[in-house]
Parts: sequence; structure tokens; C-alpha cells
Amino acid sequence: GLSNIGRGVGWGSAINDINAFDIESMTLMKGGAASALYGSRGANGVLFITTKRGQKQKGIGVTYNMDYRITHPYRYREVQNIYGHGGPISLTPPVFPTSGDTLLYPGIYDNAQLVINQEGKTSTTAEEFGYYGSSVSWGPKMEGQMIKWWDGKMRPYSPQPDNLKIPFSDGYTTTHNISATGGGDKGTMRVSITRQDNKPIIENSEFNRTTLNLGATLDISSKLKTDLTLSFINYHRLNSPMLGEDWNSFSKGLLYSWPRSYQAVDKMNYANPDGTQNPQDGYPFLYLSKTIWWDYYNNNTTLDRDKYTAALTLIYDITSWLQVLGRIGRDFTIEQYETRNKPIDALGLQNGYYSNNLARNVGDNYDFTMTAKKDEILDSKLDLTFSMGTSRYNTENYYIGGRSGTWYYPNMYTFFNYTDNIYSTDANNNTIVEQFGNTPGSMAPSEQIIRKRINSVYSFLNLAYDSYLFLELTGRNDWSSTLPKGNNSYFYPSVSLSFIASEVIDFQKHINWLNFMKIRGGIAQTATDTDPYLMTFHYNTTLFGGQQASNFPATIPPLNLKPQRVNSYEGGLSLGFFDNRIDMDFTYYYLYSFDQIIPNLPLPFSSGATTIMTNEGVLTNKGIELIINTVPVRTKDWLVRSGINIARNRNKVVSLGGSADSYMLADIWGLNGPAMILHEGDSYGTISGYDYIFDENGNRVVNEEGTKYLITDTRVPIGNAAPHFIGGWNTMAAYKGFKFTMLIDTKWGGDIYCGSYVIGLQTGQSPETLKEREGDGLPYTDPDGNTSNIGIILDGVHEDGTPNTTVVHYYYKYLPNAGGWGKFVSTPGILENTWVKMRELSLAYTIPQKWLEKLKAFQNLTVSFTARDLFYIYTTLPDKINPEGIMGSGNAQGFEWASFPGTRSFVFGLTASF
Repeated sequence: GLSNIGRGVGWGSAINDINAFDIESMTLMKGGAASALYGSRGANGVLFITTKRGQKQKGIGVTYNMDYRITHPYRYREVQNIYGHGGPISLTPPVFPTSGDTLLYPGIYDNAQLVINQEGKTSTTAEEFGYYGSSVSWGPKMEGQMIKWWDGKMRPYSPQPDNLKIPFSDGYTTTHNISATGGGDKGTMRVSITRQDNKPIIENSEFNRTTLNLGATLDISSKLKTDLTLSFINYHRLNSPMLGEDWNSFSKGLLYSWPRSYQAVDKMNYANPDGTQNPQDGYPFLYLSKTIWWDYYNNNTTLDRDKYTAALTLIYDITSWLQVLGRIGRDFTIEQYETRNKPIDALGLQNGYYSNNLARNVGDNYDFTMTAKKDEILDSKLDLTFSMGTSRYNTENYYIGGRSGTWYYPNMYTFFNYTDNIYSTDANNNTIVEQFGNTPGSMAPSEQIIRKRINSVYSFLNLAYDSYLFLELTGRNDWSSTLPKGNNSYFYPSVSLSFIASEVIDFQKHINWLNFMKIRGGIAQTATDTDPYLMTFHYNTTLFGGQQASNFPATIPPLNLKPQRVNSYEGGLSLGFFDNRIDMDFTYYYLYSFDQIIPNLPLPFSSGATTIMTNEGVLTNKGIELIINTVPVRTKDWLVRSGINIARNRNKVVSLGGSADSYMLADIWGLNGPAMILHEGDSYGTISGYDYIFDENGNRVVNEEGTKYLITDTRVPIGNAAPHFIGGWNTMAAYKGFKFTMLIDTKWGGDIYCGSYVIGLQTGQSPETLKEREGDGLPYTDPDGNTSNIGIILDGVHEDGTPNTTVVHYYYKYLPNAGGWGKFVSTPGILENTWVKMRELSLAYTIPQKWLEKLKAFQNLTVSFTARDLFYIYTTLPDKINPEGIMGSGNAQGFEWASFPGTRSFVFGLTASF
């Protein structure tokens, strides 16, 4: 299976809680300014979101917004619909097993004996073809034959072109927002409430969110001003879908467990008439729960989250040039995850399960800043702004959770309902107690508390000379509780300089089409600490056999842990042409990251630990960013804007630290499959796997029998996930009350190990596997003496250099030589992942004011229609596999496996102001 990637459940993150209707503006801060203001939290930049505060106006304004979204799964993996279930158990044509005159279900895919050559020698399918899923579709043609199905009932063995769609249906999201704003000379206020209800594309899943928001300003006096924001979010989610390799993942089942002849019989009868679980006797599919449909409808996990945020800012003008600012903020979140698995028997005991986990997360921010601002110092052209301040950031995360998994009382979902009884089911599906345990007792909970604090001081100096030369200096010092004494205090500065040449040089005299030029450059250092409690060995509490226990960590902590640092160097050029009808911004950057923490470098078992954490990693990044915006049309009634952006990044692993020469980020199928492995000197994102062995002329080497390619003993670099560039094109056209927008984005280049493609070949599901089965191969004579055009020759040479001319069965093209689980070649799964996508089309119409005046009810009325993720204009992945179905997160972006179908959404919107 997968390790590190492709598992689990996505419950969303804090960014999902942002309510778009409450956003006034968003500003991206980068470099020294972001780090100086927000410390390690802003080391990679800050997306600064300003929420609405209301405005000065007569009376109270009310605005209503409504969105109705339909999400439609449409891009399903392409598959063949001619051949059904069956494994490669014979080199003769596939046939149905029989019982008398009755055809039986053909789902034989185990490691049975297999005739492998004309001499009649035998070998197991595992030795010949590796290990493959029960979705193998190398069986007989599906022509409507009546056969006895695996559950004993007669059904037609017929094509199932829509069985990839069985778990999925349209999703719906409805959002309502109503806000009221008002204000006068002394202040403003805005209150809003938003309700969102969602039904995803997976069955028995939903979420809803209610958001209350308050934003207010108040001028207490001519010198003292306040700003207040309050918000409350209540979020409820039922059963976020299982992903990738998870045991109950639909997408994995459709790829690796269910063949092309799958008819979802188990969905139709997952429960008995009395409500107990149908055990699905004779179920022929592996690698997912045979009771997956029972699990989806009866085993429920819910997340309930209450999130409170508040921020109060006081601004006092001491003089006309000196100001102080104080701010306090709190982010308080309570989350409860509860799982209730329904017992499978009539007594309400067997396999009943209950767990409840409570998390409380508190983040407190305290800031105090003093700012001096003076223009035209000493009657010169120099303007100065100087700020200095201090801040404190506290977090406390508390977790407590428990479970009860073997019940004493029926249908009771409590921690107390726990026993040592051992249950089983007799031949009549009745629950029996094989062994009586103790009287009921409670499960001891697990508990965890994590605290962190960062104290900081910072300063800024901004100098501007005559509106064309600008200098910014910043400095920040942090004291972090997660670093050891001696290293827990760290300083990081920045400097940037910009020069607006067009303010000094009159380009219009010489180059009348150039009206603006700005040159800029900067050097900055950022520093980040790490998570709490990594400096020393510490015990973790857990549960073992229902009792509280402790375990010792297997990772040796680093000695003398230091903050991670990045030195950044940036230069840029901004140009404006034709009275700013064309704007261009170009940036080049270079980042040198050092003292990087590498968490789990492997150790020999003799050390008494499995891994060690180091603090010596070095990584470099360099790249460019280009933005071009144009205004091709600007008239009284028409306005057209269009722009493109392109970004390219290249990186290199300089050092892993210590004696390590490699570090694994993620893998698929353990030691049998490819992995993302860092080696010193390689580019970040390198994908390693088992490659072909080549001769000196670059020919692949084939074994003596002509059935398999020879491969490397160890994993070697075979691809890199880093794209050549990413980019986008946006266009807006407005005519009177109409506004049209279009967004196209792209990822160009970069490799991916496409697990769905490989398994599609290995299991005979891919349309590509029809070629030889439909007679478009070479003449091949099977062990029974039948000759047909189903043969292939593996292109390559033998170890002695002679060309391979042996015709073998088509199985050898798609099973051992396409890859898959087992130590087989990984290279066929490395594909270029380039795509261009029509991301969004939108049309909005604002009703003319003169029409609204007749209605006397609205101040503004806008209707809109938006289509998102419409289609791919171009993609290099075969079989309509989802190009954005990357199953990794963070640093592991090189694998696709069992991805969801592509979806498109259609949004109908309405905005009305009263």
C-alpha cells in the first residue's frame, strides 16, 4: 500500500472557514515586511485579509447574497467495456468455470499454477506477473451470458459502462448571506450572518456552516480610534470521504478491487431484512472492506467545530507625527470528532464501536507598535517613517479522546461500555459469546497538551526621497519556547531599495510609448522555529488493551537545535507602456535555506532507535515571476482588461546533514514501488524507482525467455515532479451593466508517477489493453496449439546483445512490464503531467439604476452565473486520469493514485442591496 501519501480523510483547514462575503480586500505580503510583522508565521509570505467594517452613510444599508452551486462529476477514467473479471491463470483464451451446464462467475485471480511456455513448465502468477488487485479484467467477453454470480444468483454477464459512477452523484451547495451596515462621523459598523449547506458528491456525507461576523470602528476622540472584529463559526460535517489508499476508499475500489464486470450487488444487499449486516459470503473482491456499503451507511464520523475569533485595536495619535497602536487578538476553537459504528448483529453488540475526541485550540496575539512619520524632514525632500514594537504569540492545544470497541451493553455509545468478551457469529448469523470477559469497565482516555510561546521585538525604517527613491530596513528578534537555551533567541533583518526611474528621467521625450519604470532589489533573512517538545526524549500516553500506557519515541532528537533560516535575494523591474495600457512586472529571486530540520533520517536497528532528526539541511531555490496586464479597450461603455502570469522555480538539495546521503519524502507500495527520495545534488521533487537496465547502446535488456525486462536492483532517479512553469490568463470585459470574466490556468511540464494508469494496464481495465485481445497483435501459438494474433515482442536485446525476437502472450506486456505492486519496473508509470484548463467563466449583470428606481425596493441588484473547472483544453495524461488528482500534500507531489473523478461546478448568484 501507500505510505505517507494518499490516505485518510480531508476535514478541511482554517482557510475553509474564511467567509468570502465578509472580505473587504486581500493583500499578499512577501519578504522582510511579512517576516518583520508576523515572524516565523510570515516566513513564506502573508495573505493579509481585511474584513468589512461598514461605511459612513445615511440610515442602515442591508445586502443579501445568495449562491447556489451544483457540482457535477464528469471526468471519469476511461476503461474498456468488453472483458470482465478474471486473472492471468492461463495462456489459453479465458473461459468460464462450469458446474454441469451452468456457467460460474469467472473471478479467479489468485496465485494458481500457470502454464508459462510451450514446454508446459509451470510457475505461479506471482512469480510471473507480480501481485495485482482483484479488479483484474482479463476474463471472458461480457456478452450477456447468464452465469451464476458469486452470491449464488443467476445474472447476465454484461458490460457495465457506468459502474465507475456508482459511488458518485451531483453535489449541491447553497449559501445565504445577509448583512447590515451603517455609520456616521464617529464610527461605522457591519454585522452579517452566513449559512452554507453542502451535500458532496459522495453518499451519506454533508456539511453545514453558520458564520456570524461583526466589524466596527469608533472614533472615541480626535486622537483615539478603535477597531473591533468579532466572528463566530459553527461547523458540522458528517463523513468526509475516504481518500486514495484508505480501506474504504471508493476510488481505490473502482481501480484495484472491482473489475469491469462489477454490478454493485453488495450495495443492493448490504443489510439483511432484519437490519443486520449481510456478511457477503463468497465475496470475490479484495483490498477493501467487503462490507464497504454497510460501513458507508452505518458507520458515521462527525466533526463539530465552534470557532471564535476576536481582535481589538486601539490607535492613539500622540502628536501629528507620532502614533501608538495596541492590538489583542484571540482565536479559540473547540472541535469534537465522534465515531459511531453500528453493531452488525441483532443483539447490538458485535463490532459496535464508539470514539470521541475533543480538541481545544487557543491562539493569543498581543502587539504594541509605535510609529513616527515625518514628511519633508528639515525642509528637504526626504520622508521618514520609523516603527518599533513588541509582540507575544501564545498557543495552547489540548486534546483528550477515548474509545470503546468491545461492548457489554447493546447499542450503547459510551466510554463505559467496554468488556473483554469475545463475540462471533454462528451458522445462522446469531451472535454468540466465545469467551466471557470482565464486568463492564471504562476505557482510559488518551490526553495531550501542547504549548508554545514566541516573544518578539521588531522595527521598520522607511525612507522616501522625492517620490522616486525608497529604502526599507527591517529587523526582528524572536524568543521561541520550542528551541533550547542559547539558540532560542534569533535575529533576522532585511533591506530593500527601489528606484522609480520614470520620476527622474522623462522617457516621453525619447521613448514616447514608455511612461513608467521601477527598479527594485532586496535582501532578507527569515527564520522559523519548530514544533514543541522536539528537543528532548519524552513519553507519549496511549491506550493498550483498554488501559493507559506510555511509549518511548523511536526518533533521536537533534542536539543543539537551531532555528531554520532562509537568505533571500530578489530583484525586479516594473514597466508601464502606452499610458499604462500595458503593465509588466518581472521578478527574479534566489533563496538559500540552511539549518533545515530533517525529521526522520534512518538509523540502524543497533542504535536502539529507528530515526534521527537533524538540523543541517541545505536547499537552494531560484526562479522568475512575470506578470503582464493590458487594457486593450477603454471607452465610455466598454472596458476590457487582460493579463497573464508565469512563474518558474528550480531547486537543488545541497546537503542533508550528517552522514546521510538520502532521505525519503514519500513512497507508494513500500520497497516494491517508486518513491520521492532526496539525494544531495538532486533537484527537489525527484522521483526514484526501478528502471530498465540498458546496454551500452541504450537498448533495454530482456531476459532469456523474452517475458520480462531486467531492472535495477535499487531505486534510481526516473523523473521529477517540478513543473517547467505554471501560469494563467485572465480576461475581463465590461459593457454597461454586463461583466464577463474568464480564467485559464496551466501547469506545464513536470513528471508524475501515475498509479491509476499503471494499474489500469496491469488489471486489463485500460482501453490500451484491448489491442492484442482484439486480434491486433502478432501470431502466437498457445500451449493448446491454438494460433491467433494476440502475441507481442518486448522491444530490446538479451544480455548477450542479440535482439529479442521471442513472441509471447500479451499478458507479459501489461502485467510484469507495466509496473504495479511487486518489485517490477517503475518507469512506465512516469508520465509528463502538463495541462491547460478552462478554470472559470462568469457572466454578471447589474440591473440599471433607472429600472430599480421604479421598483423602489432595491439600491442595487446583480445576478450572475459562474462555471468553474469546466474542462481541460489540453492534457498529457492518458485515459482521462485526473491531472490534478495528486494524492500527496506538502513536499510529496509526485504521485497520483486512485484519484476522484474530475468535477465541474455551476453557480447561480444573486446580490441585492436595500
